[in-house]
Amino acid sequence: MTLGPKQAGHSSSGQTLRRALGVAGATAFVVTNMVGTGIFTVPAVVRASTGNGLAALGVWAAGAALALCGALCYAELATRMPQAGGEYYYLTRTYGRLWGFLSGWISFFVGFSAAIGAAALGAVVYADELLTGWDARQPLIEGLGITQGAAAAAGLIILLSLFHASGVRPSGRLQTGIAALVVGFILVFIAAGLSTGAGDYSRIPAGTETTGLWFVALLQVNFAYSGWNAAAYLGGETVNPRRTLPRALIGGTVIVAVLYLLLNFLFLYALPLGDWNPDIAVGKLAAERLFGTSGATFVTAIITLMIIGSVSSMTAAGPRVYYAMSRDGMAPPIFGRLSARNGAPVVALIVQAIIASMLALTGAFGALLVYAGSALLLFAGLAVASVYVARRKSIDQHGEYFKVPGYPITPAIFIILVGVAWVEGLRESPEATGAALATIAFGALIYLIGRSRGWIPGNPEDR
Repeated sequence: MTLGPKQAGHSSSGQTLRRALGVAGATAFVVTNMVGTGIFTVPAVVRASTGNGLAALGVWAAGAALALCGALCYAELATRMPQAGGEYYYLTRTYGRLWGFLSGWISFFVGFSAAIGAAALGAVVYADELLTGWDARQPLIEGLGITQGAAAAAGLIILLSLFHASGVRPSGRLQTGIAALVVGFILVFIAAGLSTGAGDYSRIPAGTETTGLWFVALLQVNFAYSGWNAAAYLGGETVNPRRTLPRALIGGTVIVAVLYLLLNFLFLYALPLGDWNPDIAVGKLAAERLFGTSGATFVTAIITLMIIGSVSSMTAAGPRVYYAMSRDGMAPPIFGRLSARNGAPVVALIVQAIIASMLALTGAFGALLVYAGSALLLFAGLAVASVYVARRKSIDQHGEYFKVPGYPITPAIFIILVGVAWVEGLRESPEATGAALATIAFGALIYLIGRSRGWIPGNPEDR
């Protein structure tokens, strides 16, 4: 497929995104997108699934390897196709417009807007524990059905959206600052925890015989590692993308993997075998055992900052997908409107902020995010598989691009995981996985209607 001038990076108004994001900023987007509440809750579930501390560490190491496989594949795709949009752009170039549209469809309605709303609510819940005298559950206005916490979450979304409308350079600086604080706080927490002497290294290998639920545990770990592809969405705004994007995708994934392994080591050191059960908030409990109530407060502050960083990262990344779709004629042209002053996709940011804020005001997203995870994992798997297609089609074959080490095995490992995860999902959670399939099918119907009425341009590869 040959891309026309609009697909090469121009908006509907002829403007282009500005390349101003360096390695540090792009890496920060990966780190802040990956590190969330999962690392302070998922270890307890993984420990229960494996039955053994060393086995649990092994699963976390395997999860790091899988995330790295995905990051390596995205590094090749990002350097072959260094434009905004992430999976949307890769799938459009390799499989055709239908699959690109479906990826953007899922991203707009589920992957970003709903996730931003839910994460903002999570940040408010944790902040509520730090602020005395304020109860996030109190109604904002009696009879309105909106709590003060939901309103605060919506306010956070709007505030971050306005900030990111100032351009990708300030966005990169904000994410770099948050990432530095998060990584610094976690390293201090680990070093201080291991130096207290309040734990016991003999607890690390303690446990029963392994349960055999390794794959279940690996799926749980995969949730905590999600977000390693964040830098790919800003491919159109990175300086020297063929050098910057691989370093950001791989470097950010490695940084988070090291932090996760060290934190799991600390949790196992801090908590005796009898304290482990799948329902505990392991991070806070470990902090209480090591430092008392002040430790739990410190961890709550870290988690709050991490979630705000994740909300910020998703807020900036999502509009780049909608911009790319608009540029290709697969979303309303207004989404391709860029700020004349700083080149930010302001209209896409505003629309996303409105939708995410409205969702946050409802205060309930659990079921939505369960089914969304299945759809997002599927499109990540399709994107990784597109490495094979990109090589077969020789997309940008003559340019300077990153090559996946261990090809063709590396992408195959990731694809197999996605396939097994979907089989398990259909068996264990047919409602949630079925809802994901229904959402994708509805998106395909919208695409076909749009094609038949001329709203969406077609291409030969759709046939």
